[in-house]
Amino acid sequence: MKFTIKKAKNPVSVTAASKWTSFEKLKKSSVTGSAIAVKKARGEVTYKKVSGASNLSVNAKTGKITIKKGTKKGTYKIRVAVTAAGDENYSSATAKVTVKILVK
Repeated sequence: MKFTIKKAKNPVSVTAASKWTSFEKLKKSSVTGSAIAVKKARGEVTYKKVSGASNLSVNAKTGKITIKKGTKKGTYKIRVAVTAAGDENYSSATAKVTVKILVK
């Protein structure tokens, strides 16, 4: 008999936290920080901006979010797709999270 064992579902867990920064800091330079936590990921983890304000960006390797210099006061959102590539035993998995950024 021949058996084919399918890869297990990747147990990746992704959470996002709301963050804030001051308008005064953004007058001088852009601000970068972590807001996404990834646990139990199998394989390489990558990040990609799906939607959100044009003044926000996400680093593809680290997942850190950058708020551009000169951003006005207000509330902004960015939606990020987090992908765990998987390995020989686990398939790849993608989760999407929304991060809320408040500029005071």
